[in-house]
This record gives sequence, structure tokens and C-alpha cells, in this order.
Amino acid sequence: MWEIKKHFRNYSAQQRTAKFFLESGLSVRDDNVYCNGVKMSSSRIGRVLDVDRRTVDATINTIQDDEELSNIFKNLRATAFFKEVARDIDAGLIEIIPDDPHWIGILSGVTSEISRLGISIRQCITEDPKLTEEPKLYIITESPIPMDAVDDIKGLPGVKSVVVY
Repeated sequence: MWEIKKHFRNYSAQQRTAKFFLESGLSVRDDNVYCNGVKMSSSRIGRVLDVDRRTVDATINTIQDDEELSNIFKNLRATAFFKEVARDIDAGLIEIIPDDPHWIGILSGVTSEISRLGISIRQCITEDPKLTEEPKLYIITESPIPMDAVDDIKGLPGVKSVVVY
């Protein structure tokens, strides 16, 4: 199984930089970092991460010099995540905290329950358990979920808790 840590085991600042690229959907190709085709400055990325631009450049080189990393990073794309604006767009937002993020069927169970309510799903985003210590599942719905449905969702296998915004 691919692990980002093994490629940057001796370089914690590069590891943090590469993790930021992954989490942000920033692609690496042609000695540069891109956000959906827009070239990003190593200096600005460094300022955001509080690392020297040379660390950002070294991370880019490490990625490009490794075929496995290069194949992954050159194809990344940033995606809009509606979590912070769900209320502003009159959507519902549910945050699912799993018992175990590797439990099979959590997404299926929750989306089936939402479907049973006749509510359309606009977006599902899960945090990667290999990148996040306590990953969560976020579901943005066309309309808010009724509070009486929360207990049904909370009772699904693998669901530790549910937060409705």
C-alpha cells in the first residue's frame, strides 16, 4: 500500500509539504506546483506552511524523481468542498464520525438512510485515514436533514456519532 511517509521519512518539512499538496489537490509537474492548471509560487506555498521555498522546491524534486510519487501528484485536482458554505447555499450538512474509519459500508448506510428520507445528496467528502488522525465523512444535502433522522443514522453500523449543522 502506498504511503507518503515512506518517501519522506527523513525529511519532516518535505513530508508536511507533500501532505499539504495532497490535501489541497495541488499537482506537481514540470518543476512546478499547480492548482487546477494555475501555477503556484514556491515562495507563497512556503509562507503558508512556514517553510523555506527551498523546502518546497526540494519536495517538488523528490516527487518528480520518484515514478510512483510523480504519477500520483501530476494527476491531482482541487475540488470545491461546500462544508463551510452549506448554510449559505441553503444546503444541509452532516458530519459522521466513525467508530473505525476502515469499517466497510458506512457511506453506503448513511446515504441509503438519506435516500430513504427523499433528500438528494449534493456532495460527499471523506477524509483519508492515512492522512488524517480522526477522519470524518461529510455529506452536503440538497436540504437539511430532519433532526428525528439523526438517531437512525447514529444507529447505523460503524457510526460513532453524528453532527448536523
